[in-house]
Amino acid sequence: MSLVMRVARKNDVEQMVELLKKGKLNVEGIEDHLDHFLVVEDSNSQRVVGTAGLEVLGDQYGLLRSLAVEPAFFNESVGWELLRVLLSLAGKKGLLEVYLLTRSSSFFQLCGFTEIDWEDIPGEVKSSTHFQQYTPSLSTAMVYKRPAKAQIEA
Repeated sequence: MSLVMRVARKNDVEQMVELLKKGKLNVEGIEDHLDHFLVVEDSNSQRVVGTAGLEVLGDQYGLLRSLAVEPAFFNESVGWELLRVLLSLAGKKGLLEVYLLTRSSSFFQLCGFTEIDWEDIPGEVKSSTHFQQYTPSLSTAMVYKRPAKAQIEA
């Protein structure tokens, strides 16, 4: 088995949607943000077995969305790599904070996200149509704050 991570393309959308529906995740608006979506592809079958995306909201915020990996291919390193690359992309875009909504927070806590009250989420993030699909009683809101440059000295 050989897995390859790459930027999503239009011809990946159907497989991405299928994968997200299996995980009961929101599929709305994927094509609007496709240039910030990644896929993990099984190079033997050319099948998308993982995906994750980032909505860029304004010039300081991002919303992580649609992180899903086919159960047969899931291991923590695949999910972690998708997340690591997206957080790196967010940093290169100068985003200060990346938010997410989840029903399972433990993986994301291990990756540096912390729970946050819905009231503390910036308006730009709340205005996302993806965000508006969720409710506080069914989802946990989390944030990853990029370390300040002063803290990252060589």
